[in-house]
Amino acid sequence: MNAALARIGLGIPRLMRSPRRFLRLVWSRLLPVRAILKDPLAYHSVGNWTFGKLPRVDITRVFPTIDLAEVVLLRALGANAETSLTVQELAVLCAIVRFAKAKHILEVGTYDGRTTLNLAANASAGARVTTIDLPVEWNHQLALEVPRHLINATAIPEAMLAYRDTPHAGRIRQVYADSAALDWRSLGVPFDLVFLDGCHYYEYAKSDTNNALTSLRSGGFLIWHDYGMIEDVSRVVDETAARMTVQAIRSTSLAVGFAD
Repeated sequence: MNAALARIGLGIPRLMRSPRRFLRLVWSRLLPVRAILKDPLAYHSVGNWTFGKLPRVDITRVFPTIDLAEVVLLRALGANAETSLTVQELAVLCAIVRFAKAKHILEVGTYDGRTTLNLAANASAGARVTTIDLPVEWNHQLALEVPRHLINATAIPEAMLAYRDTPHAGRIRQVYADSAALDWRSLGVPFDLVFLDGCHYYEYAKSDTNNALTSLRSGGFLIWHDYGMIEDVSRVVDETAARMTVQAIRSTSLAVGFAD
């Protein structure tokens, strides 16, 4: 970090020789509108610092020797940059699954099934991945009240899910339900790992978090997506960090909670 700051400091006098160029550079860095509009994925690493109080920590400090984990990434490219995990986030999530030797996994927010597929591909032998999402024929009614502009439902027809017709499909249980109305005990608790990427509104993120905490085995992991990117999710994670250990992973919008 000190070396990086030193390089920046050394470059300022050179840039100041051309004030116009210097102002353009500062303006583009402070307000990277073009990056947001033209390449949301490239902006992701900057945007995930927008909200949240937790310091970012390198994954190897959170899980020593995790860098030795060999992960499989399937259909990792071509995803929706504004909705899906980045390749970096997907690799980190899969490495945690491998490192934890997780066999009983729950995902909230299937979307296109890409993350579901990779959870199953990296889970231990005999594993089961349960994934929850709203059905395509959803009637637009929710168990909790959510402002219309904050509803992020993105149900996809089952035939288009990424895990369909793959060798891993038999390890995946698809559940169509509203996560706030569902009895999580019916899912076969406890879980080794729960990954939350469902409705981002505060009340839903809080409900999913509370349900996840009561559904994890001792020593299990709760992982949130969009920490730092989404204000309501970040607020819930920060609140949870006041009562359990939570680490925000550097270069991602993932936060990991450790169940007692």
